[in-house]
Amino acid sequence: MLHIFILREMMSESNRVIIVGGTSGIGLATAKYLKNRGYEPIVAGRRSVNIEGIATFNVDVRSEESVANLFSVLQGHYNDINALVYAVGIAFPKKSIEDFDKNSWNNIIGTNVTGALLTLKYSFDALKKNRGRVVIVNSLAARHCSELSGMEYTVSKAALGGLVRQLSIEWAPDNVLINSVYPGMTMTPMLTESVSKDKLMKIEGKIPLGRIARPEEIARAIEFLINPENTYMTGIGIDACGGQYLNG
Repeated sequence: MLHIFILREMMSESNRVIIVGGTSGIGLATAKYLKNRGYEPIVAGRRSVNIEGIATFNVDVRSEESVANLFSVLQGHYNDINALVYAVGIAFPKKSIEDFDKNSWNNIIGTNVTGALLTLKYSFDALKKNRGRVVIVNSLAARHCSELSGMEYTVSKAALGGLVRQLSIEWAPDNVLINSVYPGMTMTPMLTESVSKDKLMKIEGKIPLGRIARPEEIARAIEFLINPENTYMTGIGIDACGGQYLNG
């Protein structure tokens, strides 16, 4: 109890965290986890959802107008934005390069990469006022490969890794810290609705810890990086994959 009290005293009076992609999966789990830890999460996404005690906004990250409007509204409603989590990500089933589809490519790159760029562009002014912290939810695919999704997804996630490294240098003079979390397989609706139980069991057999992650476990890694106690880590990535990265 003493540790929690001290932690909350260290937080600013307004410890707001914007979670783009916070209406499902890892993003939603992160919003709920942060709320229980004393943060004020605000979620934005394409889906309209009601989350008790959490403000929600609609945004389509593929549209610059939509993203610009989101942050204009947020800055009009709230004085401070202390942290940002980008948890948006889409994927399509794995297929051969002979079946490469430009529309699928544009959709994935537009959502996973361009959406992140637009979000970072329009949130930066608010973040630098508060020495903000940013976490990009990446994927093990960026460091390895994707067993379930195609090359479009892997390329998009690799691009996000480069983006974080570059911005960690560019944003350092403004004391804005930006980092990544690299989840492995995580038990989200997107996974369970698209992968058979037999396939999930085979995947678990390749994970040294012997199981697929719970979304809340990824949320803990995210919270570690946006916590006010993080004053020096930037440009890094946390592998939250149960050791799968080392196991090939």
